[in-house]
Amino acid sequence: MNYELLLEGWCELGLGLLHSGAEIYRVEDTLHRLARAYHLTCEVFAIPNCLMVSVTDPEGRVHTRMRQATVSGTDIEGIERYNALSRRLCANPPQDPQDFLLAVRQTAASIRRYPAHYQLVGYFVGSLFFSLFFSGGWLESLVAALSGLLCGMCMLALNRTRSNFFINTMASGFVLALVVYVALGLGLPINPGTAVVGSIMVLVPGLVFTNFMSNLLTGDIVSGLSTFTRAVLTAGAIALGTGAAMALCQNLFPNSNPLTAVAVYSPLGYCFFAFMGCLGFCLLYNVRGIGSFLCCLGGALGWAVYLPVMWLTDNNVFISNLAASVGVAIYAEIMARLRKCPTISYLVVSYFPLVPGFTVYQAVDYGIRGESQLFLETMIRTFGISGCIALGTLLVSTAVRMYCTRKEKPHL
Repeated sequence: MNYELLLEGWCELGLGLLHSGAEIYRVEDTLHRLARAYHLTCEVFAIPNCLMVSVTDPEGRVHTRMRQATVSGTDIEGIERYNALSRRLCANPPQDPQDFLLAVRQTAASIRRYPAHYQLVGYFVGSLFFSLFFSGGWLESLVAALSGLLCGMCMLALNRTRSNFFINTMASGFVLALVVYVALGLGLPINPGTAVVGSIMVLVPGLVFTNFMSNLLTGDIVSGLSTFTRAVLTAGAIALGTGAAMALCQNLFPNSNPLTAVAVYSPLGYCFFAFMGCLGFCLLYNVRGIGSFLCCLGGALGWAVYLPVMWLTDNNVFISNLAASVGVAIYAEIMARLRKCPTISYLVVSYFPLVPGFTVYQAVDYGIRGESQLFLETMIRTFGISGCIALGTLLVSTAVRMYCTRKEKPHL
């Protein structure tokens, strides 16, 4: 057998998962399972921008391959396709490495992606309903939707130039805030805070920050620190862009009079807004078919758990996020087993109403303004919320793995 060619196929499968935004442990576990299917010994080291695989053939020779990876975002369709492929290849491993490599490349070519106008709809819908979710009125939400739409157009256009993600995010944040504060300067009676909060959800790295905490809790220190660095840089880019737009508009419209009132909706209304806001992110994260509905249902479920726990615990945000994340994680595990899909297919979108994305932005914004006390308080709050969400997910996933291991190997 040509082990060099087989190793190339393994690397392409692992890189496909990394490019799609799969968890580090999933990439490593997939390649270890493939090695066991071929009765080989394999060592895997993966971080968000690098994959290293080493395999020992039956004659004792060691074959090693290292490949550079780039993570451009989260592609749920890609993760599901590669996961299904790995299941098939583990169950019936091809004896010809060329067939293995061909199957991986055919899967990569068959992944469907939403065109740009669908993604712009996702920016519009996500900004609209998350503005309502954060207690914005309908006028603020329409301004937020327009802001999110133009922000999405800017982001997609800059991504095609392959420019630096920091510059792309800063420019998109500038456009986002500029639309809101120009609308205020032109005399629209809006609360700019709720409008910016809603539209900024399409940029904030809250989910990345939560993944960082999850990586640290599972022992992936290098991956966790890499993810944390990207989250902080993204938040800093947003703060610089939106801060520049706010400063510019304050000079252009010095007499603007922002509203401070916020709307109040019923608990059912907030759950509905969470459902619809997640629908926008289904388009951005390439979720298809019935999976979109199930992801949105998970987002509404998380908030349906969060609200009563907040009331029972006298507004303890940490316990509420822990309880909500446990509820969402259990839901994701059930759906993953019913549909034979990875749990990340449901977690990545369902967690959006919970992730502390806006507080990450707030913390960096306070730091740039020199407000040290508020910066520290907000960062501690962000770390606490992210840790609770990651801990809730880890508790459920660990319990499920222990149950599955005991079921497969009763003697353990």
